[in-house]
Amino acid sequence: MHLPDAPARSSRWLLAGLASLALLKVACDGGKDGDEPNVVVETLAAALADVGPYVVRPALDRAAAAADTLVIAAEAWEAAEASGTGGAEAQAAAQAAWWGLMEAWQEVEVLQIGPAASSLTAAGGADLRDSVYSWPTVNRCRVDQETVEAAWDDADFFSTNLVNVYGLAALEVLLYAPAGENVCAATVGINTDGSWAALGVEGVQRNRASYARALATHTASMADDLVSRWDPAGGDFGAQLANAGDASVYETPEQALNAVFDALFYLETSTKDRKLGYAVGAGDCVETSCIASIESPIAGGSHAWVKVNLRAFRTLYLGGEGTGMDDVVRSLGEEALADALLVALDEADAAAAAVTTPYDVAMTNDRAPMDALYAAVKAVTDLLKGDIATVLLLQIPSEASGDND
Repeated sequence: MHLPDAPARSSRWLLAGLASLALLKVACDGGKDGDEPNVVVETLAAALADVGPYVVRPALDRAAAAADTLVIAAEAWEAAEASGTGGAEAQAAAQAAWWGLMEAWQEVEVLQIGPAASSLTAAGGADLRDSVYSWPTVNRCRVDQETVEAAWDDADFFSTNLVNVYGLAALEVLLYAPAGENVCAATVGINTDGSWAALGVEGVQRNRASYARALATHTASMADDLVSRWDPAGGDFGAQLANAGDASVYETPEQALNAVFDALFYLETSTKDRKLGYAVGAGDCVETSCIASIESPIAGGSHAWVKVNLRAFRTLYLGGEGTGMDDVVRSLGEEALADALLVALDEADAAAAAVTTPYDVAMTNDRAPMDALYAAVKAVTDLLKGDIATVLLLQIPSEASGDND
């Protein structure tokens, strides 16, 4: 999606891009005389400095608090199953705590800057996101196998296993899977050797509760680690953004701004292409039907998490209560573009709110609202990777560089 009369405006976009290049170069050079460049320099500096205190740290604090609540609930479920009293009630409380953490984490999903991001592609990346939430890398059968193995308290469990047997996705299986049932093929060991059947329904529930307690505890420690890495009294990663170009992992303020831009691209590559695309058969979906691979298929949270992703995108783009990328765009005189993105966001929020059931159910009942939601989110991401990227001269993430939809 582009602004109206885009062909007639192409020369203006080119001039705007050249102007922003010059102004961003001023920012990278530390500023020069002149009122107009200083506005952009100051706005860019404020936007980078505010990412930590106004966006990332509040979201991480919420996630860490929710993780602590889940630990308490999982411990209570384990105790109830061990004693044979109130297991179902305690499990329901643990499910509610998991849901609360998932809602908090879906904000963090959009804030993969620095430590939470990939060490292969992001400056300061430490791969911590996958340890908390590995979706779409999930494997329900492996969780069932580990439920029988019962090695979750071994000292090397988390260092020797892949992320698909721990974190929030694995916890969903433990908390929501039908009692006593596994999804492994009949030829898989836990079924051929009788070890699953030997546990019985009650044994499976006891093991799932103990396994959930171990995963909840590990997840909380990962969330605390992320909080520490952003805490001014700890790793203070926010200072890396604020000091971009000066003793920072970011060589220039423009590079730091691109890191924020990369995080915003979660809405394109994960929310649109995977979460929505797998539901409506678009984006990264290359099969006849990808509906079985939607997010949170057992808990039924697919429709809830996209709403949170959109909210987090808005917070990061606007800078929370501080200065954000929106202000940088406006400082370059692109008020119409900035307004257009916010209008598109409002429309995406409304479209998301109109889908009130999990996406697999929504697609069965009436796919029209789902198609409208996909189109509305695409309108936002088209502006992001088109006009916003052009005006700010930002590079599109490599994983999305070939995406023309």
